[in-house]
Order: sequence, then structure tokens, then C-alpha cells
Amino acid sequence: MAELGYRTLRENIVDIIRKRIIRREFEPGKKIVEQELAKEFKTSRAPIREALRQLENEGLVEYVRNAGCSVKEISLEESFEIYLMRANYEIMAVRLLQGNIPQETIDQMEIVLEKMKNVDEDHYDQLFSYDNEFHSHLIKMTEMQTLYKAWKSLNYGNIVTGYNLTSDKEAVIERQYPIHKEVLDACKSRKKDDICRALSDHYMRTIRRLLKEQGKTEKDTKFSLDFLVS
Repeated sequence: MAELGYRTLRENIVDIIRKRIIRREFEPGKKIVEQELAKEFKTSRAPIREALRQLENEGLVEYVRNAGCSVKEISLEESFEIYLMRANYEIMAVRLLQGNIPQETIDQMEIVLEKMKNVDEDHYDQLFSYDNEFHSHLIKMTEMQTLYKAWKSLNYGNIVTGYNLTSDKEAVIERQYPIHKEVLDACKSRKKDDICRALSDHYMRTIRRLLKEQGKTEKDTKFSLDFLVS
């Protein structure tokens, strides 16, 4: 059993399960049995249930009635689609507000950006949860629950794809702050076209890495990617 720290029991359990999922110790499709985890962590099922609920909100596990929780499955092709969709959901959110990003949203994004800045290799798995949190504020600012639910359903793909894209963790950590700062600086400008372009550039970097991993280029896809910057 992994050693628990001095935070709440639920927080520690969440971190341990999240790491196991991201590192494929819990493989996609694997059923997560509350009773087994409760026995491992020597606790009741209540904190296990709370931890799994948080991981469900993060998109790492899915709950099916009468079947329980299991690790969500995703393919490389799905990852490609996920980034296309995330980019356009966020660009749509910016356009809905005509680029007038609320100051509260800016403040929240800055807080998350500072968390990214201080991530080290021992907490590498948290980096992509911070990434989701950062981008979530652009969706939440619209106060459209259906849009947020659709966007949030893509979080798991972002976490797993981001974690598996490269083995050079230090390089990934170093680039997360500046590339997200570019997005935040554009948001601060309140210029709709500049923000949309920054988001498009941000996601296109990842999309190109995904295509490269598949030995493909943009020409090999059946999609036109121009709409991201239109």
C-alpha cells in the first residue's frame, strides 16, 4: 500500500488512484472496486466513494448504474478529436462573450497558472489536472451548464494524452507555464480575435504532436483545421 501523507484521507486517495490511472497501473476499462480500495487503505468506503466522485468529475473514471466505476478508455484517434473539440468549445465561449473576459475569470486563471509554475517531477501527474482547471474557467464564465458538461467530458483525454505524449517530463513542465501564460495574456487584452488565435495556436501545438506520433501530417486528416482561427 502507498504511504499516505498529512492531507485529508480523500485527497491522498485521489492522488494515488489518479497516478495509477495515468501511469496505466489501472488499465483503461478496469473496474474499480470500492471494497478492495477500502481494504487497501484501511478505511471505510465513504472516503473511497468521495475520491472516486472527484475522479469522475475530472473525467478519469466513469460510473455506470448497477455496474460501478471503471477507468475510462481512450484511443489516440479519440485524443485527436478531443483537442479539436476542446479548442472549439473554448473559442465559442470567448466569442459568446465577445472577448470580454470577466476579471474574476482572469484572477482564477492566474491562480492556476502559479500552481503550474511550481509543479515538479514528483507531482507531474497534477500538471494536466491544472491544465484542465485553467481552461475550465473559460467555459465556466459563460454560465452555460450544457456547454460545461460537454467540455468536461473531454478532460480525461487531455490528462492521459498529455501524460503519454512524451517521456521528457522536465521539458513538458518547463513549457506549460509559458504556453498557458500566452493564453492568459491574450485573455487580459479582451480582444476577441487575439484570444481565439492564442487558443487555436495553443491546441494546434498538441494536435501536431499527436499527428506526428501517428506518423501523419495535417494533410493526412480528412478535416480542415482552418476553422480554428476563423
